[in-house]
Amino acid sequence: MRARRWRRSARAAVVGSVVAAVVAALGVAGPAAQAFERTVRVPSSSADVPAAADTSVVTGKVSDGSGHGWPLYAKITVTGGPGGEFHTDPVTGRYEIALPEGASYQLKFEPDYPGYETVTRDIDLGADDVTRDVGVPVDASTCTANGYRYTYTAAFDDGALPANWTVTDLYGDGGVWRFDDSHNRGNRSGGEGGFATADSNYFGAGNRQDTVLTTAVTDLAAFEDPVIVFNQDFYYRSGEVADVDLSLDGGRTWTNVLRQTGNVRGPRFTTIPIPQAVGASQAQVRFHYYNANFDGWWQLDNVAIGGRTCDPTAGGAYLTGNVTDANTGLGLDRALVAAGEVSVKTAPTPDDPALPDGFYSMFTEKTGTQDVTATADGYLPATVQTDVGGVTRADFGAKAGRLDVTPSDVTAQTELGERSETRPITVTNTGTAPAEVRLGEGRDGFVMRRADGETLTRHAIETAEGAPLQRLDVPVSLAATGNADGAAAVDGPSADPWTGIADYPQNIMDNRVVTLDGKIYSVGGSNGSGGGGITAGMWVYDPAALVWTRAAPLPEARAGMTVGVVDGRIVAASGWAAAGPSASTWVYEPLEDRWTAAAGNPVPRAAAGQAVLDGRLYAVGGCTTAGCTPTASDVVAYDPEQDTWETLADYPLAVAFPSCGALDGQVVCTGGNDGTAATNRTYAYDPDSGTWSRRADAPSSVWGASHAVAGGELVVASGVQDGTLSNAAHAYDPATGTWHALPNAGAARYRGGAACGFYKIGGSTSGYNAGPVSEMLPGLGQCDAGEQDAEWMSLDKAGATLAPGESLTVRVTMDARVDQPGTYSGSVRIRENTPYATPSPVPVTMTVTPPRSWGKLVGTVNGVACDATEAPLPGATVTVRSPRTTWTFTTGADGAYAHWIDGRDNPFDVYASKDGYRPQGRQVRIKGRSPTTADFDLARVGC
Repeated sequence: MRARRWRRSARAAVVGSVVAAVVAALGVAGPAAQAFERTVRVPSSSADVPAAADTSVVTGKVSDGSGHGWPLYAKITVTGGPGGEFHTDPVTGRYEIALPEGASYQLKFEPDYPGYETVTRDIDLGADDVTRDVGVPVDASTCTANGYRYTYTAAFDDGALPANWTVTDLYGDGGVWRFDDSHNRGNRSGGEGGFATADSNYFGAGNRQDTVLTTAVTDLAAFEDPVIVFNQDFYYRSGEVADVDLSLDGGRTWTNVLRQTGNVRGPRFTTIPIPQAVGASQAQVRFHYYNANFDGWWQLDNVAIGGRTCDPTAGGAYLTGNVTDANTGLGLDRALVAAGEVSVKTAPTPDDPALPDGFYSMFTEKTGTQDVTATADGYLPATVQTDVGGVTRADFGAKAGRLDVTPSDVTAQTELGERSETRPITVTNTGTAPAEVRLGEGRDGFVMRRADGETLTRHAIETAEGAPLQRLDVPVSLAATGNADGAAAVDGPSADPWTGIADYPQNIMDNRVVTLDGKIYSVGGSNGSGGGGITAGMWVYDPAALVWTRAAPLPEARAGMTVGVVDGRIVAASGWAAAGPSASTWVYEPLEDRWTAAAGNPVPRAAAGQAVLDGRLYAVGGCTTAGCTPTASDVVAYDPEQDTWETLADYPLAVAFPSCGALDGQVVCTGGNDGTAATNRTYAYDPDSGTWSRRADAPSSVWGASHAVAGGELVVASGVQDGTLSNAAHAYDPATGTWHALPNAGAARYRGGAACGFYKIGGSTSGYNAGPVSEMLPGLGQCDAGEQDAEWMSLDKAGATLAPGESLTVRVTMDARVDQPGTYSGSVRIRENTPYATPSPVPVTMTVTPPRSWGKLVGTVNGVACDATEAPLPGATVTVRSPRTTWTFTTGADGAYAHWIDGRDNPFDVYASKDGYRPQGRQVRIKGRSPTTADFDLARVGC
């Protein structure tokens, strides 16, 4: 019987085989020396393989076949029979494939490394196992394989004439080929480093050039298809000639093989076939530049006579391995692995089921002992010292903190005004690295229990109407400056809940307003036409002192800037300068009252959307000219810590004057104008995925609005809405993904500024009629979009840094001293620096019941007409007085009223009145936890 190492039935679906790997590096925080696991698949399709078929194994090694001999990570495609795809071991280059015997197969080998050819091998598989080692050559036509580079006859890198080459001055006045770039033109041929040049332009007016650069005698016997190759830049001006001549007899006779009498501008790679030189042992080439009289130049580099060869370089090695999460064992993609100045990011491996995700492979020219480091956001850096050579494996188990939070929710029930209730929440670090934990309160709302049995779910401020709605058809403009055309808008009457604050010290529009350390900063802007134009001024409003004071102005006047507060400093970028959008960026230090220059915006814009997220200032779209159009869709982000800008995914629309802000870890933008029309589209940018996605449309198309993140929402007030100047206000709530109305502002303005608070500063009434009017909408002081303080809830700890296994217990106090009975909903929100999804907020619910002494005073006020008919009387005033206090109510559309009253103040005098009716009054006693009814029938006056 024939000996056989493998015999398996084709019914076996998977046969595991672990190939021993050559491991030259220790892993970090995990198994130190694991081999990659190669899985051998046996196709089992009954349609292709007889049930009783046996299998044999094809084994081998795939390696570099052009000089280095490195093992190669490669995909193997099997055709013939069942077929399939397999991969070699990344370290050893070995493979094992079990296939049904008695068949012929073709194996195609495709290295995963760049610059290698694809090779195939035919195999007739009998009962015995087969070994097929494969040496894969590099693709010499491109020579892009790591560790290889082209070898030329001359590359001029030492700045001197190559050995045995000659330079001839045929005109005799010194205008010859040079190699020192004395004219400082740089290498324009497409090569790198030094080059040869005959430069008529540099030689000067009145001087002629006729010069020859001749190569050494070259034996071309080894070249089957000889060529002359070189990089060049031939700048032709008026009559000069660039010839390439060939000699096959050591320079005794010459034949022209290329004549150039027109521009051949670099970078240009030129190939000249010379089949007549096959077998020539005395070949020479000369480059002849003549008829040049203060004309252009001819640059040459990377000259090869016969052909360039792709040869291995000295040294070099591959590093490969996996970066895994030390907590989960899962592959960690997009981690950065670096060895010296070489780095690569890990990636998933969907095509190789035997290779875990988090895989990397990179080439380094440096061999020997060196540090290899793996880093990833949220993980501790991991470094291993490795002896790098050939193909070396270095695995990393990246350590990170990981949080577990208990309990999953917190509840309490208490009586209004009673003592506080306290509940614990425990946060535990179950990970392998320290975790920074930060805790905050979330105000998710409340459902108030009204005395009439109804519930109230919106704060009175957000449901108030505010001033009468204005829709003003006035001239408006997108441009930086212009005339104050059109009549100024008329402000609506002052109405709660908007409150006027001290006017800005000057007329202002296109200013940018931010909140910093409890104060309001207005940066730059324009005074409007006739008011001095664009300004550098910065003013600060102190809500405690109710006054504006001057701060350090910008280094230069700007309007429509991109401004935000990052790490306690104000960053102000781009905006309109006198000549149009500027790239300038400055950073303001409030303690020093000083601006300093920073890296310029790579896409200067004015009137861009702005937001601050994760320590970076975002600029979205904007105007590209002083006249604004064309508008842009560019999105960039500035990192003050690195003083760098990053270009991000374009905004879905090209717009200027959009309203943007950071909400729940995303940048949300709405509205804007593309130069011809406004939009109501809303989009959100996710920095994790790097993409924009559609959100709910705003209630109206809007641009030039005063906007800011306040109260955890994107508040948009006034501006040009649906084509008219308006004082309407609305807000986007990221929790629900919807828009809702806010009270109308007092002043209809566009192109004004706003900040959390909600402070609305300046703006124009039409055209460029800038004004100083400033106002605020109270109750929107929660400036952190992720955490809105709940006034009834507090935490005894703000956070901590937890070592692995360490816990933090936080006591949540719920205070029942609130305004009304009802169900108050909030949450404890947890921020941390781990790479995992932030733990869900812990819901906190406090149910507040009325005190025992409280009772309901309810009733209906009817109007009695002269014919004695009765009907509910809406809008009647009900006044309740006790020795200590007074309440005043208004009846609803059904003439009813209801209110909680503390019975400890019994008795109460209750009066009902309305213009045109005779008032009535009576005395009542409130019963605790019981309704007390007081109805009134008011007779019509004059009957």
